[in-house]
Amino acid sequence: MTRSNRSKADGKAAPAMLGWSRDEKERFTLVFSGLKAAAKRSDAPAGLAEFTAIATAMDNLAKTAGSDAWKTMSAAERAMLAEKVFAGIREDNYKTSFLNPDVSAKEYGNAYAQVISILGTELLQTLPYLMRGIRKPFLYACELIAEVFGHIEKDGVDRGIKQSLYYYVHDYFREYAELRVYEKYSHEGVAYVENVIRRAAEDEGAMYEYGLPVSEDALAIHRFLAKLPQAQIDEMAKTFVNGFCDSFETMRIDRTKKNSVSLDTFFGFERVTAKAMDIFREEGLEPRCYLQNALMVNRCSFQANGMAGNSINRQYGYDHRNDNLTVLQRPLLEECMTALKEALEPYRSELAGYAGPAVQEIFGTPDIAFVNKRAVPVAKGRSGDFVRELQGRVVSLVREYIDPTQRTFTIIAYPVPAIGDRFEDVFRETIRCNTLSNAEYKKIHQKIIDVLDRGAYVTVKGCGANETDMKVMLHTLSDPATQTNFENCGADVNIPVGEVFTSPVLKGTEGTLHVTNVCIDGTSYKNLRLTFSDGMIKTYSCENFATEAENKTFLDETIINNHETLPIGEFAIGTNTVAYAMGIRYDVQEKLPILIAEKTGPHFAVGDTCYSHSEDHAVYNPDGKEIIARENEVSALRATDETKAYMNCHTDITIPFDELGSISVHDAKGKVIADIIRNGRFVIPGTEELNKPLEELAAGK
Repeated sequence: MTRSNRSKADGKAAPAMLGWSRDEKERFTLVFSGLKAAAKRSDAPAGLAEFTAIATAMDNLAKTAGSDAWKTMSAAERAMLAEKVFAGIREDNYKTSFLNPDVSAKEYGNAYAQVISILGTELLQTLPYLMRGIRKPFLYACELIAEVFGHIEKDGVDRGIKQSLYYYVHDYFREYAELRVYEKYSHEGVAYVENVIRRAAEDEGAMYEYGLPVSEDALAIHRFLAKLPQAQIDEMAKTFVNGFCDSFETMRIDRTKKNSVSLDTFFGFERVTAKAMDIFREEGLEPRCYLQNALMVNRCSFQANGMAGNSINRQYGYDHRNDNLTVLQRPLLEECMTALKEALEPYRSELAGYAGPAVQEIFGTPDIAFVNKRAVPVAKGRSGDFVRELQGRVVSLVREYIDPTQRTFTIIAYPVPAIGDRFEDVFRETIRCNTLSNAEYKKIHQKIIDVLDRGAYVTVKGCGANETDMKVMLHTLSDPATQTNFENCGADVNIPVGEVFTSPVLKGTEGTLHVTNVCIDGTSYKNLRLTFSDGMIKTYSCENFATEAENKTFLDETIINNHETLPIGEFAIGTNTVAYAMGIRYDVQEKLPILIAEKTGPHFAVGDTCYSHSEDHAVYNPDGKEIIARENEVSALRATDETKAYMNCHTDITIPFDELGSISVHDAKGKVIADIIRNGRFVIPGTEELNKPLEELAAGK
């Protein structure tokens, strides 16, 4: 197959990566046999034998999966084959694996350790393609390994190995970008993953066909869901789909112009995912599932999202979070943008019909104290500038094909068994939280919003060890009869139900935001403290690491997202006290994902507003009032310089009810109009129902 071949379904040129010519077959035979021969030598460069063994195990797994023998193998037998591929990632083995930059550093020094370790991670990331018969990525990775270790044998360890990695990405970026877009937006590209999902819904052993690590949590989730009645699986899937579909009505977007939705889910949930795909089709939306892929080219173009298994070693992922920094330079950045545009252009009509992502997250994975390693690059200085620029330009490019004002999303989350002995109880309680009545909560929310809209600003104060003391300025309503500052948020884009939120005015918004412990994107932050002046972060700190420098770097790469500062993009009051009570009752409060945690108290988001890139699209509450607080002084800069208007991040930080003293509404002169919450309880008439779970907790029920 060549570039001139056409896909039968849509008439587009098939990606070059799908081809496998006689020349490429001969190249593979030559490089693979050469690697095996070189790895056997007693003087072989350190790491070559390990990576060759991984490549051999990958080749064997893919060939077996494509044979009749695979059909008769048990899940345990399939797991044994996969384990030979991924064994080096396992925590115990990782201590001695060249996938680990620390191990590579001992042999090759800190300056080149990451390049050596990347060779193995890049090789592993080609397995999902190899499993479906796409062999070129595997060939290219093997050739890269041969080139780098050949250079080491001939010339030693020098800049030449970094150049090899750079030109590998540079030379193949177009092919990989084309393949990634194909597998995300074409019918043929997503067919393989859907078929695996449907097989895995009935047989856990089919999960090994994805070509990614399958964690113990994924297996345990699969076995737990296998015990649930179909009616409960249907309910979970309907909640997921309805949340997505309802968001169109909430955001007043015409769904008739949309024909596809992407599903980002996790291994183990295939019964639910398969049912959700069926329901989406009934709703007229073609579901598209694709696998998470962290190849260098995808890291450089921010295209690594997708369906995945829970990590089998989070330190491994942390060590390789910045792999793209080893090659990201100005010429490559420009190549990335050109190649992405070329890859997207043939799918303009498909992208126009794309309705957005339906995302199912997981929570409850054990906390980890990440170790910072000298060999691992960090996004500082010029590297950080490149990352921010590329991210911003990618977002702008995608907007040319997917109108952000005409797409939506939904997010839902469920626990994994690692959350503790009472996993099944927490899972069932999470289902309850996710299916609370939208209608009832919206009535309660309106009571709160009616009071908030009378104020000029809001103050939020912590209690006990929490030192939060924030002043939040609100937009002025020129016509209170038809306008509002706060969105009445139901269970559509963010499931479960339970918050009212706004985009504050930055000028005058100030104070300290402090949380003793909060979980964000699966990572716990200890004593996270941010101070603000005119709505912008002034100082920031945490206590995750021993030194101030380590903590600053950690926050720079996560919360701050490599910016010098960030604005407050959102202030919200969470109202889902059922979820809060669940967290306390089962002692999982610190493990709740931000999706649920943000509903368990007031929260602030740093970065862009909730209406990022859609500020000019009018949004209304159920009472018909327009939500006018859709932007702030930073996003307003889009009129003159879009690069200064958007941060391309949005991170929620929640203060739990047990660390909350009060939320008060003030008039322009500073007088308290009313308290929303006092001493951890809602005090606005009509909100009494929200206190019942809190009272039950206090009574020990």
